[in-house]
Amino acid sequence: MKNDLVYKQATKEARWAIALTIFYMLGWCVLAYGFSIEKGLLGFPLWFELSCLYFPLLFSFIVYFCIKYVFQDLDLGGDDES
Repeated sequence: MKNDLVYKQATKEARWAIALTIFYMLGWCVLAYGFSIEKGLLGFPLWFELSCLYFPLLFSFIVYFCIKYVFQDLDLGGDDES
């Protein structure tokens, strides 16, 4: 019974990891290729600031909260009940 819960949680975490990866790739592509060459706040082109500075920072916070609230510390070792 315990293994079922471990596999269920591991599957949930794998789905979150895949979703976060897809979100990051799509977000980066939209921000990198969807904005013009105008100057941003720091003097770099806007597309660069959005895709390489601000989005990774925002994504780091998203990953932090996912790890804190979605992921769990699981014992993946075998049962020593023999």
